[in-house]
Amino acid sequence: MYTREEIQNYRCPRWNEWPNLDLYMDQVINLLEENVSIFYDDDQAKPVTSTMINNYVKQKIVMPSKKKKYQRDHLAYLYVVFLLKSVLNLTDICDGIAFLGKLHSTEEAYNIFCDEIESALAIAFGGTAKKNRNDIQGIEIIRTIALAFSYTLLARFYISADKLVLEEGNKE
Repeated sequence: MYTREEIQNYRCPRWNEWPNLDLYMDQVINLLEENVSIFYDDDQAKPVTSTMINNYVKQKIVMPSKKKKYQRDHLAYLYVVFLLKSVLNLTDICDGIAFLGKLHSTEEAYNIFCDEIESALAIAFGGTAKKNRNDIQGIEIIRTIALAFSYTLLARFYISADKLVLEEGNKE
């Protein structure tokens, strides 16, 4: 289990930090797991699997890979899906991404999303907002989603901490 401070100070990978080369499924899974595992507290279940990704492709949530190789835009899209699927249904996630895609380039929308996630996590877990830009089209949607994600995570954090305290109390 991660600490409150680790979550509060979490940093999202920015667009340019995702590899700019074609990756195979196992590489995609490793990169995504590395970046989303902090938000999953179930040690038994893997947060990212090839089955999940393949299902997202079949459901047309994520565009298919090219010759079984995934690119930066796949990684960014999948990252957003794996973060938000705990607070929004897949249709809403896709609609939100499509809406923001009309307002901003994919890279710009993704980086704005990352800024807002970091800020929302900092706020929810006891810190201060990292950036507070209100001059961006669609910021209300991104900010609301980021806050929903962060406070859902905080609720799970409290519940997990309480379960741990109860389990330790029962051992004595």
